[in-house]
Formats: sequence, C-alpha cells, structure tokens
Amino acid sequence: MSLMTLWPDGLAGISAKGLFAAIPQWVDSSRPAGETSQTQQLGLPKTAYTVATLGHMIWSPNLVWLAIAVMLHVFAPYDMAAARTGFAADWLLRRFALNYFVAFSYYAFFFAGLYLQRRSKRKFRPGSFPTFGNMVHNLWYWSLAIVQWTWWEAVMVKFVTFEQIQADSSGYLLGLNLLWICAIPLWRDLHFYIAHRFLHIRAIYTYVHKLHHRNADPEPFSGMTMHPIEHLYYFSNAFTPSLYLSGLSPLIFTWNFIHLTIAPGAGHSGWEDHFQSDQYHYVHHAKFECNYGSPTSGCIDQYLGTFREKLGKSKAYTGEWSEADDDNLAAIAALKKKNDDLRASSVVWSPNGYLGLPESWDHAVYTAFWCCLFPLVWAVATKSTTMQVWVEAFPDALEVGGFTISTATAAAATVAYSPVAMALVLSKLSGDRTSWRWPFQKENIVGVFGLFLLLGWAACILPVYHATLWVGQLRA
Repeated sequence: MSLMTLWPDGLAGISAKGLFAAIPQWVDSSRPAGETSQTQQLGLPKTAYTVATLGHMIWSPNLVWLAIAVMLHVFAPYDMAAARTGFAADWLLRRFALNYFVAFSYYAFFFAGLYLQRRSKRKFRPGSFPTFGNMVHNLWYWSLAIVQWTWWEAVMVKFVTFEQIQADSSGYLLGLNLLWICAIPLWRDLHFYIAHRFLHIRAIYTYVHKLHHRNADPEPFSGMTMHPIEHLYYFSNAFTPSLYLSGLSPLIFTWNFIHLTIAPGAGHSGWEDHFQSDQYHYVHHAKFECNYGSPTSGCIDQYLGTFREKLGKSKAYTGEWSEADDDNLAAIAALKKKNDDLRASSVVWSPNGYLGLPESWDHAVYTAFWCCLFPLVWAVATKSTTMQVWVEAFPDALEVGGFTISTATAAAATVAYSPVAMALVLSKLSGDRTSWRWPFQKENIVGVFGLFLLLGWAACILPVYHATLWVGQLRA
C-alpha cells in the first residue's frame, strides 16, 4: 500500500495521488493544459469562505511552507548573540549556506521531477524546455535572491528585538503571533498583487521586471529569477509586521521569508498536473498583462478587467495587452526568420534568457546604478570604512535648500526611491514614446491608477526606506 493512499486528499494542498501527475479537480482533462476556465474557482465570496474556515492554511500548500518555517525556527534558529556583535562573515556565510540549501533542495526537487524525470504529463507549452544557458541565467539571478534574503535576515536579527514566545506567555502575545501565522499568506498575496502591478508600470518594467518575464514559459527556478531591484521591493513584504510591531516571535519573520522564497518554486513550474500547479500565474507569464495576483486575489483582477481565465482567447480580459507587446514572442519570431525550416519548427523556450551584456546604453546605465546602490546599504549598516565615500563627505548631515537632512535619511531615501526615479529618467532619455504608465494609461490618475501607485509606494518603497533609515540611525 502506498503511503499516499493514507493521505487525506487535499490536505496541505497535496493530492492522495501524489505530488506529480495529479490533475486539480477543477481541470477538464479532455482539454489541453491551461485551457480550462478558472472563472468558477475564483471570486471574493469563495476567497472569504476559504479564509473564514482556515482553508487557506489547512487545504493549501501554506501548511507545507509553515512546517518548513517551524522546523527552521526550532532546529536552526537565528543566532541572536552572533548577530548582535555585527555582520561577521562566519555567521552570514553559515546562514547563507542554510538558506541556499533549503531553497535549492525545494526548487531542485520539482525541477528534477518535472524536467529530468518527466513525472508529470501535462505541460502548458509542450516540447518547450530550457537550455543549459537558460538555466545558468536563471540560477545566477535566483542565487542573488538568496544573497538578499540572507542580508535582510541579518539586518532584522541584529536590529529588531524579537519576543521569545513560550507556553506561559501572555494570552495577548500568543494570540498576536497565532493571528500573524494565519495572516502572513494573506498579507503576502495582497502585497504581491500591489507590488506586481506596480512593477508592470512601463518605466519600471523596462529596467526591472522585464528580466523576470524573459521566462514566458517558466520553470521552477524562474520563480525568483528577478532583477536585484525587484528582489528589494519583493522582499519588502517581510518588513511588515516584524519591523513595525513589537511582541512578535522570530518565527513570524522566518515564516514570512520562507513564504516569499519557497512559494514561487512549484508555482512557476510550467506544468499543470502536480502539487501547487498554478495556471493563474502561468497565464500571466504567457499573456503578460493580466492575472497580477493569485487565485486568492483573483477577485481584484476580475473587478479591474485584468483577469484571464485560461490560455487562448479570453472572454473576461478587457486590458491593453496584445501579442505585439510581448518581447519574447517578437524575439522568437525574429529567430525563426533567421533559421532554416527545420530549426524554425522547433519550440524556443526563452531566446532572451541568457547572461550577457546590457542590451542598450540605458540598460547599461541602470546596471551600473544598481551595482553602486547595494554597497551603500552595506556602508549604512556596517560602519565600514571601505565604502564610506558618502559618510566621509557628509559625516552627520546634508544641507539641501536650507534644510538639514541626516546622512541616514539621505541614504535611506536613495536606496528606496532612486530605483524608480532612475527608471523614469532613463525611460524618458532613451526616447521611449510609449506612455510611462502603459498598460494603465487609460486609468485615471485620480482614481484606480493613483490608488495603486499610492499602494505601491506604501507596500514597496516605504518599508525599504524605513528599514534602511532605522539601520542607519541605530548604527550611528
């Protein structure tokens, strides 16, 4: 008897048929992968019922990821004593190695099962598989995500006072932490929708989020194949609530970051029939300007007209996307024209997904910019003298237009705001004639666009500003 036959079907999002070759119950297996409408599976009433009955924790992959977070918290807790002494290389490297091992093991499990062993059968795009060069590209940017994850962990553990929750802790503290354990997946989903939509504003997309969309047919490691600036704003989710609320266990911060780093893996698989297969997000990669959230936040896409219920022609979508706007499709078409008939008939996975030099002068400038930005964060946090040009020039404060601005404030503002400002400036200087607001240019600035611009600032930019500012003030 198989162990899986004893598993309650759907518990932790796992089918009794196993992790692979298990088709979600709502999928019509007579149709090609990705072409079953999700309309009936989504909506605010369904989401509200799922949350009210804790279905988002019990019958969801969230239970698996929470178990990973709890095991890390119990068996590999943060070394608070070492963190308090500073950013010692041995502590940072140990934590980086642990984070890399946990995340790589999870992602590699699904990559091996799907792309090497072919344990699932229903690929959204049959015959399309990444090359060795594609995987080098993805693993490079995926690894940079682990670097940033480890760095922000070190910052938070060093400067934040966490509460060690015990069985005899007050009812308030126990209740607060239990509440956030259940709320983290919901906060993650809401933050992801807001941040993701923010990153799709054309000027920001061009220099930041476009890298993630090189994978129009994603594989597991595509999940965190992001530009380092996108990692910065994506990981800003973890600063709430731990940066702003007292009385929280370090488990809450661990749980938040595990959700951030582990959840994108199987959800970017490229297959329909396995644990945590995510047609909703796959359609976003395939069609570009739709499905900004997940099935949980699908009601927002439905309300705003950016919902696509399936691959192929959509009856629900009323947004601005067309195939002419998809860089991957344009690159594939150009490649096919250059190749002979035999090669033209092959399926190209990601023609842009290779490491190389920046594609244009403005991308080169943006690359140089972000490479200089992260040493600034290190200098602010560590009192390092090797990268202290900023601090040596302005040891205490800056005088700007008659106003005195502390060095910590100036540094925090630079880290948080300048990536967006630089993207807007370069978009203008490069001669891009498309509206910087595309594909949201038809939305009213004092309306939906303005609302989500404000939410993007509050969810992404402001937490990064506060985290960097706080670090600079505490270490001064």
